[in-house]
Amino acid sequence: MAKLDRILKSKSFYVIISVLLGIITWLLVQNYTNPTETRTLEIPLTILNPNSPSSLELSDQTPSFPETVTVKASGRSEIIGNLSVSDFYTAVDFADIVSPGKTTLEVSRPTCSRLGVRISDYYPKTVDMNFDKVTQRNVEVVVENDNSLLREGYEFISVTPEPGTVQISGFASEINEIECIRVRLSDVLAEGSIDSDRTGSYIGRYILSSGEDVTANYSTEKITVKIQVAKRVPVAYELTGNPHDDFYVNEDSVSPETVMLRGDWAAIRNIDQINVGKVDITGASQSVTADFGLSDLLPAGVTSYDASHITVSAVISEYEVRSVNVNVNSSISTPGKNTALYVYTFSPEGFSVRVKGKAEDLDRISASSLGATLDLTDLGVGEYRIPLEFTGTDSTKFTVIGEYVYTVNISLPLIDETPAPPDNSPAPPTPTVTPEIPATTEPEPTPPDTTEETAEPSPTPET
Repeated sequence: MAKLDRILKSKSFYVIISVLLGIITWLLVQNYTNPTETRTLEIPLTILNPNSPSSLELSDQTPSFPETVTVKASGRSEIIGNLSVSDFYTAVDFADIVSPGKTTLEVSRPTCSRLGVRISDYYPKTVDMNFDKVTQRNVEVVVENDNSLLREGYEFISVTPEPGTVQISGFASEINEIECIRVRLSDVLAEGSIDSDRTGSYIGRYILSSGEDVTANYSTEKITVKIQVAKRVPVAYELTGNPHDDFYVNEDSVSPETVMLRGDWAAIRNIDQINVGKVDITGASQSVTADFGLSDLLPAGVTSYDASHITVSAVISEYEVRSVNVNVNSSISTPGKNTALYVYTFSPEGFSVRVKGKAEDLDRISASSLGATLDLTDLGVGEYRIPLEFTGTDSTKFTVIGEYVYTVNISLPLIDETPAPPDNSPAPPTPTVTPEIPATTEPEPTPPDTTEETAEPSPTPET
């Protein structure tokens, strides 16, 4: 308490109080007479190291670049009112641009050389720069050839552009997007018009990887295109004669089946096929192969593009023999058989029929498919020798080996001639006839007949 009294009675205390009151009073006066304000200004944007990109052979391709930055500055009205753009500073550094393409540069936070000024915000904070490099690149030439341009029967052998690549110059970002220089033959050639070799000069179009045509941005390129075609025709041949009796042609073929012809196009237009002629297989018991030199089959001035000779092959296979059991009671058809009038006896009841044919056909042969038939039409009582006939639906796929003859005995059925036993039953009694007596009085009325009518006998069912 005594210490507080000493402080309160000291001169220093009152000096400090006086200074504080003065400051507060000054601030109150400043707030009233010189209040805080915010001001928006457009200040210049400084570029640092502007020559750095050019030292890397980079060229500025930026479509637009901001020269000023918008800032919001706040401070006392007296200071803010006296600000000028020269009091501020902000910059971007081009030393950060080190490669072609887009580069985003940071705009430094603006500063003010005047005291009492605070930067509350600014715009833009970044700047997108696009620097590019002039370069050269070889671009592939692509020729689009539509088969509809060919005359019927013709095919492309080669479609070659000259040159195969084109060197173009420009900014890397642009020419790196070019996928190819395209030549479309359908733009200048009609459908079905190509039936011979030809060479032509065509306009190449610059195509981006996105498919966009940017030919207008570049100088026109003339591309020479060499077209080579050939006509594809089938090869024909003929097998003559027949193999040995126990053999057959299992398969025949020609290789190649078609050939491509080049040369005298006037002659080629008239060729629809190459016919090697006849291959004789008479009496063959093994496969037959015949070779033909293709040059011997072609007219003068015409050559084959893809073959030098033609081979005809005939695979000769041996027939197989199988046995099939047939039976007169089950698997043999007997047209004309009349069991109501005759009794038939067959000898033997069945045969083991030997058939010859291809293995794959014999695998499907059965007793029923042979169509074995024993014709009894119009035959009466007697003994006959009748050969089996084979009329199955697959009769063209097999041959019956040998003859199979049935002995058929036809007779009448036996009649039972045993006499009937005598009838020893008693005779029925003779009915008594009563003479009529003449009536002397009126006759009484006759009562109605109540006897039921005799029913007609039921028909005997047919046996």
